[in-house]
Amino acid sequence: MFRQAVADGRDSLTLMARIVGHHEANKHFGRRMNKPGVSLEANAAPDVPGGLSVAGLACADGLLVGTTTPVLTAEVTDPDTVPPYAGDQVRATFAWWPVDRPAERTEWTSSASYAPARVQYTMPSGLLVNGGTYAFAVRAADEHAASGWSRECRFTVDTVRPPAPTVASIDYPASPGYPGHGGPGIAGEFTFTSAADDVAGFWYGRSGPSTYVAAGPGGTATVSYAPERFGPDWLNVQAVDRTGNRSSQTRYEFTVRNTAPTVTDGNRDGWLGQPRDLTFSPNMTDVVEYVWSLNDGAERTATADAAGVATVTVTPTVVRNTVHVRSRTRDGVLSGDAGYTFSVRTAPFVTSADWPFDGSPGTAAGTEGSFTFTPAMTGVTEYVYAFDYGDPQTVAAGADGSATITYTPADAGYHTIEVFSRTGTGVESEQVSLAFYPASVAPTVSSGVYPRNTAGGGPGVPGTFAFAPHPSVTGVTSYVYQFRGESERTVAANADGTASIEWTPATYDNEYGGWVELRVWARTAAGTTTDAQYYSFRVDPQSPLVTSEVFGWQGGAVVGQTGEFVFTAQLPGTTEFVYSFDGGAEVTVAAGADGTARVNWAADSPYGHSLTVRSRTATGVASGPAYYNIFIDPS
Repeated sequence: MFRQAVADGRDSLTLMARIVGHHEANKHFGRRMNKPGVSLEANAAPDVPGGLSVAGLACADGLLVGTTTPVLTAEVTDPDTVPPYAGDQVRATFAWWPVDRPAERTEWTSSASYAPARVQYTMPSGLLVNGGTYAFAVRAADEHAASGWSRECRFTVDTVRPPAPTVASIDYPASPGYPGHGGPGIAGEFTFTSAADDVAGFWYGRSGPSTYVAAGPGGTATVSYAPERFGPDWLNVQAVDRTGNRSSQTRYEFTVRNTAPTVTDGNRDGWLGQPRDLTFSPNMTDVVEYVWSLNDGAERTATADAAGVATVTVTPTVVRNTVHVRSRTRDGVLSGDAGYTFSVRTAPFVTSADWPFDGSPGTAAGTEGSFTFTPAMTGVTEYVYAFDYGDPQTVAAGADGSATITYTPADAGYHTIEVFSRTGTGVESEQVSLAFYPASVAPTVSSGVYPRNTAGGGPGVPGTFAFAPHPSVTGVTSYVYQFRGESERTVAANADGTASIEWTPATYDNEYGGWVELRVWARTAAGTTTDAQYYSFRVDPQSPLVTSEVFGWQGGAVVGQTGEFVFTAQLPGTTEFVYSFDGGAEVTVAAGADGTARVNWAADSPYGHSLTVRSRTATGVASGPAYYNIFIDPS
């Protein structure tokens, strides 16, 4: 009805509602109509798809693609779109076929998308072959109608990569040898050549092929490249054909000559604030001037003489300095930067006639010697120094800026001295740190009962220690000695300079495992004291033996089981034993005439337990501890 009215060109339509004739007189079939209306639905077919592309390339005559699985793309639209709402849902059907075999047509339909949409279809692998020419077309459809087919798009598959190109340069010949050619900043020409008949251009670059240049007739291209630094350099080059297929890379290696000028420092030992002449000599021909700067200062120009040499004067005001200098030829070609760096010493010089700084031993410990400080910068009025990183001390400088101090090292071996200078205005130099080694003239120590670095004697066992002077020391009148934990004592020397003492350990020093340190100094009639001799030995603990037939570290006993321990003294004169279980309270048990004692014990818990036992004499001399490990089996 509505279609017919539209087809007839009518601009109005009258509708009548009626009741079947034989029901017209029956009021039960009466009806009332409130705002009657008509619902209409119109639909237009989607537009013919456009914007066709293959592998990201818009369709065009002679289109080439470098893959057998290209992505086909089309844009679909629908005229029923009412902005800002999305249009109808549409589907795109892709049809493709070999151009020479149109009967092998294949179609694929996408899922629905709201128009407008860009729809893609990836060709499955194994269907396209290199050298084949193919066509595809697309149409769109909504729920009610379909568009016509788009104009077909043709493309040819080309997956053959061109061969790697050759690279040649007269300015920078392929050679890894020195001195090389050209120079930093000096551009040279490089020619790329491809044997492929369809080469389109070349990609090239130092870090990787990142710059493109089109190929000219004969499949060649020439580019200009200026190296940034001297030494080995290279270019990586790829050929690319009309399809976009890239070849493997050719790495062209060459050597860039160092053109930076040579810098000669005329005052390498110059002080801070003292001028120094720097001479620039060319490493290029026809140099007429130099462009230079000190540190971050402004660039300046120095004119070269007929030999290409120029001299400038710099006055460093900081410790570490860099002179940037480049030569320039008559044609305006700049060389590389020499980048001459130098440091100005400000740390003072330290000398000593008594102690060399080469690692060899010097004047003996305990002997006074001297150190002399001389400045490395102007205006020095004092020096701050310290020995062995101790408290700093200050000494005034003389009129010539130098100072001398005396020092008496107490010990032999490694020592340090740290010194820096200070000017009247408070400017401080860098610090110099040096090591020196006073020779040892310590006396010798020996003992038969307590030999060095081994165990001997025992608690309550007296030992004799003999002292003798170093062969180079004469006039020894006494020795000062000290056992660790005890006060210093003095013993007079015999006429031959020797002496001896007797020492008895009252107990075993468990804190240090029985090790004892003895220090001995010799004193002479001249009032000098030698460095110390360090003598270490271990007091034999003479710990008691502990045995048990019931308890041991390997187990075998249980909780509540009573067993006996037997203590056997090793310390002569033992009258009792002091013992404790598991670090608890100490218990004393008397020793029998045979030097043994027996105690009973029962464990109140399983697993690990310990027993510690010492023996003791009537005078209170105690042995070292004996440790006995016990394991109680769980029930």
